[in-house]
Amino acid sequence: MRNWVDSAEQNLTNIYDTGTPDVFFTGYTWHDPATYTAAKRATLNSHAWGLGWGKHLADANGNDEMVYAMVFSDSHRNAEPVVGYGKQWLWRPAGKLHLGVGYTAGITSRADIFNNIPFPIALPLVSVGYGRFTLYGTFLPKVTSTLNNGNVAFFFARYAFR
Repeated sequence: MRNWVDSAEQNLTNIYDTGTPDVFFTGYTWHDPATYTAAKRATLNSHAWGLGWGKHLADANGNDEMVYAMVFSDSHRNAEPVVGYGKQWLWRPAGKLHLGVGYTAGITSRADIFNNIPFPIALPLVSVGYGRFTLYGTFLPKVTSTLNNGNVAFFFARYAFR
């Protein structure tokens, strides 16, 4: 276990020390109409405006790893901070166009979950980009059978400075 922790720490430090600086813009959250009542969806915030900063690094195969920190307006209009790591395997079908699939893992905090006590997250991550601009999407699945929770898609963008 210690070797894995040391290796992960070295990788994150390398991305932070040598990676390309990025700015992140958050903007939209979709709440599944099959999971939420119309009345509940009317009270939820779909404009998840926020900002973030990070760094990314391409590996030897041209795939992408990133570290980031961002804060945005959550579904209840509270500030939600998140710090994390992302890994994406990229496909470049034409010119500067790139498509990605991977995951993100990190720590977040929400007023409606654990009263803002930080907790870990691990989510799928897909992307489409052109040149320095990348649009990301992730999905928070429903984990209980209760109505009005889960099945949420979150979208954000990254601009790479180099």
